[in-house]
Amino acid sequence: MQAVLLNILTTAFSQDIAKVRLLSMFVVLIGGLVFGYLAGRRLKAPEKWAKKIMTLCLVSFNWIIALFVIWKMNLKTELIWLPIICVVLMLVITTISALIFSLLQLDRRSRLTLVLAGGLSNLGYTGGAFVCYALFGKAGLAMANIYPLLWFSVVFLVFFPLLKLHEFKVNNIDGKFKFNDIFDNRLIIVPVVIIAAALNLSGAKSPRFIAKLYLIDILVYIASSLAFFAIGLQVKLTRLKDYINLYFILSVIKFILTPAAAILVIWTLNLAGIDLSDMIRNVVIVLSLTPSAVLMVTMSSVFDLNGPLASALWVVTTAVFAAFVAPLLFLIYT
Repeated sequence: MQAVLLNILTTAFSQDIAKVRLLSMFVVLIGGLVFGYLAGRRLKAPEKWAKKIMTLCLVSFNWIIALFVIWKMNLKTELIWLPIICVVLMLVITTISALIFSLLQLDRRSRLTLVLAGGLSNLGYTGGAFVCYALFGKAGLAMANIYPLLWFSVVFLVFFPLLKLHEFKVNNIDGKFKFNDIFDNRLIIVPVVIIAAALNLSGAKSPRFIAKLYLIDILVYIASSLAFFAIGLQVKLTRLKDYINLYFILSVIKFILTPAAAILVIWTLNLAGIDLSDMIRNVVIVLSLTPSAVLMVTMSSVFDLNGPLASALWVVTTAVFAAFVAPLLFLIYT
């Protein structure tokens, strides 16, 4: 009898896994932020805990998640342009952000934080993937999951080492490089991505129990809860007003320049004879309108950039997305 009930529950859960993920991720997002904020304001938890918590996520959870996600990814020929467009768009907007913010009178830490906020977007279940699922159903959700497959590799293999180099230059006054500097547990994700790609190309199958027990989902929820809690620790409502001029510039980058660049990329591919389907074009446009990524806040805190600024930028761009951009997308596509 227990086996029958377990089978029924498992089947029902498998059929509604996307809905469960969407709902649970919003619970995790709001709950983590609220608990983090209350812990910082009411319980006086020190803000420096944010860096320790986010570092814990990198060295304990993120590399495992990256390993199995990249190992299992399967790109069909007709969908190969999704991750390619994603990477092209990310690098183009990161470059544009660097050029724009270089014109402002900012310290290096704040400027790099803003560049990350401009270039890295929330493409997951708490951002673009949610809207794609709501607008286009399971097909849209599937494409939204394919879109960032190469995004993670580029972030971990390019952005992380560059931030490590920045940190080295700031913290090493004598400028001398020591061999031990390359052994940084925060960069464990770099060799893991390479190993995962090698396993993927070799055709080796990942352990079946990973999918059967939904271990990746569990780790994502744990890591996300900790990350949102850490963001909540750094959020101070009185501090939000300190960056008002930066919010406008970043919003222009995220919600005007990025979709404009996406349209230009699609148009260029069309001129080259690559005719993308309507669904692919729609998914690309929706994902180009997403707010700054949670990983941006993690990277800013872990690599000694401007963590409080990163948290404020994430909160504001997410609020703008939820209040204005997402409703507009629903108005256009429904």
